[in-house]
Amino acid sequence: MQVDVVIEQRFYRCAEQKYWTDNAFPYDFWNRYLTVFSSVNIVARVSVVAEANANWKRVDGPGVSFISLPSYIGPYQFLRNLPNLVKVLYGRKLQPRHIIYRIPGILAAFYDVIARSRGQHYAAEVVGDPADVFAKGANTSVFRAFFSWLFSALLRKQCRGATAISYVTETSLQKRYPPNPNAFQTHYSSIQLNADDYLLRNQYRMTQPVKLLCIGNLSQPYKGCDFMLHTLARLNTQGAQFQLRWVGGGHLQPSMQKLANQLGLEQVVSFVGNLAERADINHELDQADVFVLSSRQEGLPRVLIEAMARSLVCVATNVGGVCELLPSEFIVERDDEGQLSAFLSQVSQLDASELLRIGQANNLKAHNYENSALALRRISMYQHLLDAK
Repeated sequence: MQVDVVIEQRFYRCAEQKYWTDNAFPYDFWNRYLTVFSSVNIVARVSVVAEANANWKRVDGPGVSFISLPSYIGPYQFLRNLPNLVKVLYGRKLQPRHIIYRIPGILAAFYDVIARSRGQHYAAEVVGDPADVFAKGANTSVFRAFFSWLFSALLRKQCRGATAISYVTETSLQKRYPPNPNAFQTHYSSIQLNADDYLLRNQYRMTQPVKLLCIGNLSQPYKGCDFMLHTLARLNTQGAQFQLRWVGGGHLQPSMQKLANQLGLEQVVSFVGNLAERADINHELDQADVFVLSSRQEGLPRVLIEAMARSLVCVATNVGGVCELLPSEFIVERDDEGQLSAFLSQVSQLDASELLRIGQANNLKAHNYENSALALRRISMYQHLLDAK
């Protein structure tokens, strides 16, 4: 039996009718659903392009195809594309298939109303918190408060209605958005970590200047790049020696580069852009001294787990399920430049043995998210949906 997976991610289709991603969810990701279902239909927004960029990854392939929705950004484009959106979704209503919503997201809500038959079961994979997405500083819309209320209420409703449900967190999101007591419940991350992605360091020394690394898409302000740049500027005024590399691209990258220049950071900040290959990301992690997650919202941040797997000292903002990954002394509040700069100054003075102890503890914690362990939970969730009557 096939499955429709409804997801908010945007994809691309080139003139050769091949589908691509510029940062996440390549073909390998969708193979997890093929362990139980015969085929996967990705229900998502798709932009048409003349040709794929050299660093994009292919998404479709054997067993994986698309139900292409019109691409839009923002309320105005959404309203313009609404008739076509409804038409495509209505075409799914009578198709025999199972349904999985990756939520939160407005597309899952529209699919639920237009394409799901009355009484038909669905599963949900809860991967984020709209209350954080629309938190102050994370979103600039004038309707931010309304959207926070609306999408939080919608997510609670979607969780209550799911026959089978998984969360990226072990406890954090479950408290805010509880499942139906009768539903099958589990938790797993979307991360895919294999043996090659783990590195247990046997030595750890800070370089001078200290090399900081952030990884995050720059399509939305919630990754906190501006917060990180202002923190770095504060450290520089204190005479500290730090450098920052930011991995991840998006339409905000030019404005963040401009901000770095305005803050006098042009010599100590590098914007790397998107990296599609895991080996390239691991290389960046291995060259860093400290990994910083400066986000204003997350579910269970995959990049943080990836950094921990490489035995890096990590600090993160208090968002999503970060508290399930790091001890409290390595967690700072969102947009608190003073707290983050104080932590970075302190950690840069630690001796090699303490740095090694912290890094190895992170590596041990990251083993809880090895792909082989998470796969069993995923399969159980998919099988429960498949067997639901």
